[in-house]
Amino acid sequence: MDKIEYAIFYATKAHKGQKRKQKDVDMIFHPFTVGMILQRNGCDEDIVTAGILHDVVEDTQHTFEDIEKEFGKKVRDYVYDASEPDKSLPWKERKQHTINHIKTAPLGSKLIVASDKINNLEDSISNIKECGEDKVLSRNPEEQKWYYTSVYKSCIENVDANHPIFVRYKKVLEELWK
Repeated sequence: MDKIEYAIFYATKAHKGQKRKQKDVDMIFHPFTVGMILQRNGCDEDIVTAGILHDVVEDTQHTFEDIEKEFGKKVRDYVYDASEPDKSLPWKERKQHTINHIKTAPLGSKLIVASDKINNLEDSISNIKECGEDKVLSRNPEEQKWYYTSVYKSCIENVDANHPIFVRYKKVLEELWK
């Protein structure tokens, strides 16, 4: 089994029984989609692997050490860059950490974070069409706009903003907040 296939296996087991917000969809749909966005845009095996694993430490009992043991330090570092440090902190503090951290992260980490946000925002757009904005954007829509726009700006800092993943991210932001 190659590294990406093993990441799919590992993430599927780790996220077993978890569901996505707003939809009756297994959680694993999200990391798979993030990995596919990365792979379709020519990212290397470590970036795709980390994209598939990006929520494992945040949302399961697995640790960064587990990721490093199974997939190597580079994948572990990408997963670390894409993870919130402490889920017990207040929402705004966690989000500000992501915004600040990703500004100076390597391109691979920026691409993983951008792909994660793309999938979250595309799901939100789909759910808004089905359920209405008030049922989907549980936080203040202005706070959501601030967060996702700030992450976008951090992702494109010091890199080529014309990378197809960043172009897609910008397009989704514009669609959601016209």
